[in-house]
Amino acid sequence: MANKKMDPVALIRKEIESLEHKVEQLRDRLMADAHKAMDKAKAQTERARKKLKEEQTRLGELQKKAKASMDAKVHKQLDRAHGAVEAAKELELDAKALMIMAKDQITELKGDYQRAKALAKAAQDAAKNFDKTAKPTAKKAPVKKAAVKKAPAKKAPAKAATAKKAPAKKAAAKKAPAKAKAASKTPPAS
Repeated sequence: MANKKMDPVALIRKEIESLEHKVEQLRDRLMADAHKAMDKAKAQTERARKKLKEEQTRLGELQKKAKASMDAKVHKQLDRAHGAVEAAKELELDAKALMIMAKDQITELKGDYQRAKALAKAAQDAAKNFDKTAKPTAKKAPVKKAAVKKAPAKKAPAKAATAKKAPAKKAAAKKAPAKAKAASKTPPAS
């Protein structure tokens, strides 16, 4: 019987170890993905900055040309340059947002990993405690289970009995004066 009780604990331990290994692999993979996303966001930010600088330089040159000769062609180029600068700014903002999201993802992954690790440790500790308590009291365990099963059975009739006793007390209260009358009649008869 002791071997049968050891087998589930051993199986639980194996399952915990397997899950810990899977969590570790998943964490590594997710962390690698998060770092790749962060690197990609950084590269995109750099490209956006370069493009923004180029467009700003070009805009400055076009503005100088526009001041020198105000013709329609230069105005169109100026408008396009302003649009390009705005688009470059939006690209940079998008890249920064991606970088922030990647950082948040890394933080969340670290938190999830810590929680999973804590749960696995708690499960292992519980399995160890179960082993410690199961070994010395292997024969006493069934007795405790039987006692636990009897306790709810006793509670249910007790509730029913108290519910039945309340009307019985009322009936007893009504019968008591009748007995008192009978008792009072009995002494004069003797």
